[in-house]
Amino acid sequence: MTFSTRTSLPMHYSSMLVTTVTVCLFTSVLLVPSRLTAQVKEAPPVTPREWILTLEGAATKLLDDFSDTRFSNGGGLSLRHHIKDLGRKRGALYVRGGIGFYDLQWKTDGNMLRFYDTTTVRLEDINRCFAMPLYAEALWRARIGTEAELFLGAGMELTYFSPMNRNGNALPKPQEQYGKWTAGIPLTVLFDYLLTDHFSLTFHATLHPTFTDYLDGLSAGDWADAYLTTGIGFTYAFPEPDRDRDYDGLLDREERDFYHTDPLRDDTDGDGLRDGDELRLGTAPLFADTDGDGLRDGEEVHRWGSNPLKKDSDDDGLADLDETILGTNPVRADTDGDGLNDSVELARGTDPLERDTDGDGIPDGLETRSSPLISDTDNDGLPDNEELYSGLRAGDEDFDGDGLFDGAEILFGTDPMKPDTDNDGATDYAEIYGLMTDPRKPDTDGDGIPDGLDPSPLDGTTYNTVQRMSWAFLELFVRDNAVDENSKAFIQMLHLIRSAPRQQIFEIEVEVYGRTMSEARARRNQLEDFLRKMTGSWDIPRISMFETVENTWYDARLRYIWNSGLSR
Repeated sequence: MTFSTRTSLPMHYSSMLVTTVTVCLFTSVLLVPSRLTAQVKEAPPVTPREWILTLEGAATKLLDDFSDTRFSNGGGLSLRHHIKDLGRKRGALYVRGGIGFYDLQWKTDGNMLRFYDTTTVRLEDINRCFAMPLYAEALWRARIGTEAELFLGAGMELTYFSPMNRNGNALPKPQEQYGKWTAGIPLTVLFDYLLTDHFSLTFHATLHPTFTDYLDGLSAGDWADAYLTTGIGFTYAFPEPDRDRDYDGLLDREERDFYHTDPLRDDTDGDGLRDGDELRLGTAPLFADTDGDGLRDGEEVHRWGSNPLKKDSDDDGLADLDETILGTNPVRADTDGDGLNDSVELARGTDPLERDTDGDGIPDGLETRSSPLISDTDNDGLPDNEELYSGLRAGDEDFDGDGLFDGAEILFGTDPMKPDTDNDGATDYAEIYGLMTDPRKPDTDGDGIPDGLDPSPLDGTTYNTVQRMSWAFLELFVRDNAVDENSKAFIQMLHLIRSAPRQQIFEIEVEVYGRTMSEARARRNQLEDFLRKMTGSWDIPRISMFETVENTWYDARLRYIWNSGLSR
């Protein structure tokens, strides 16, 4: 028998290695919960454990020239270190170093008695070999789910070995001398199941081919001896790995130790913001509504764009929640852009969603001397914007103080900024309602005497300024379909009825509008009662009333028509 140093593995070593790896992998799969295997392709990013210290227990089996080898026990201590990431799908590289202490046993058979006398060994004796490998390996690591890792590796080892008989005495060297040390090539499979960020269980199997045929004390075959170790161990990883299992942008240890959030829930308080986003924004990851305004932080950020740290994001005097209910913009103090912030509009009664509440053409914020709620503030027949554009005052129904409302002056063609348009010595009001002359012409009858000085300003002329005139009086019915007795336009009409000369005006037609016939008839009855009460003792022309349906008008309106005696 010759000593052989060939490093190629015998067939039974190769088959044993395949079997060992297959069994270990199969065992690993059985040990991994189904929820982990289902997550292999969706494992979250995890910083690899940097250092892994492992204490191992092992079952050992000698693989040598004798068939009757026995399982025994052993153990070891190893340290793994992460050196490089290969990418999320390609794993990582580790190096591993350690020391083992193993007991290898076999039973004496007849073949062995050929080399040892019966004083050394006896048939059926259990002999043993103490093996202590010092090894270094390179490992490739693959992650299996969030809580399991698989390591495959190979390396070099230097093993001290000492064959001995049942009594613990060294077996004599029946053949050529051999040393106590041998080299080897360990082939390793490791499976770690993580219990916490620091601790895990490890299942291991290593085939130890050696370069000696003397692990059993003699060389009795054509191949070097080997042995198998497999078992379970306990690991401690340090420092704690940087893991973010809930994808919230915070490390698990930070959530657990500093922020007290749930490392397995990306949104601990369920407000629609991930915990990491909340810390970056300054909101509280444990309180759904940081500013206490009634809106969850996630709603404010993602839906409304408001500030989750302020109850009133735009400082307009309205809380963000109130603005979302009202329909205003919580991040814009003046939602409709009319120059008034939203809370001021609510206090004034204007619409914060309508730039021009009364529809008079003037933004609410610019109506400082007129009402933003009434299109014709002074009820003079001219909308506020027309008065402003004409240089008049929206809050003054008679700019020039001549007794004629500005709207009437525009209708009659007189100048609302001059009390005497034609400079004839009589005011526009006096000419229209008293003299019945033309307020635009200083000498109506053309006799050379100005109307204001002419005792008979209409002699020799057929002019009648009110022969067929009409004027829409707005806001006559402004209080629940009832006639407003203080309406300026209506008071002016009553003045005309009372002061009109009988020789000029003997009939007044009043046309009452309503959106429906029943509404128009009801308003006519109200107006008749009111006029009867107001003019019962007056010597007035005949008043005829009739209704007209006009459903496109927003307000109820009144129109009066003078019919003069000269027209008949």
